[in-house]
Amino acid sequence: MLKGILTLLVFQFVGECLAKLFMLKVPGAIIGMVLLLFFLILRKQSFHALDTSVFWLLRYLPLFILPSGVGIITQFDTIAHEALAIVCALVIGTFISLGVSAKIMDSLIAKKEQNHEH
Repeated sequence: MLKGILTLLVFQFVGECLAKLFMLKVPGAIIGMVLLLFFLILRKQSFHALDTSVFWLLRYLPLFILPSGVGIITQFDTIAHEALAIVCALVIGTFISLGVSAKIMDSLIAKKEQNHEH
């Protein structure tokens, strides 16, 4: 499990370094996750220590979300002032992501059916 947590921390560290080095507006943790995704795609499989660590972290995910919930409460005045824009962005973003997901799923199903015919 230590090897898995160390792997996650290394990818987060590399992501943070890249974000600072190139002055990117994307958080380093996100860059690290994308790098980890590419690493796992190239490797074509995960490894047991990483799977165990991720499972353990997901078990306690609600505890990791609590600080951001508290942060939202401290910004209540800003959220109340921008409530209409936030709701519009959430609704429009949801419909866009649903549409894109449905289109991708439709094309994947069509491709799978086409492969089964041949």
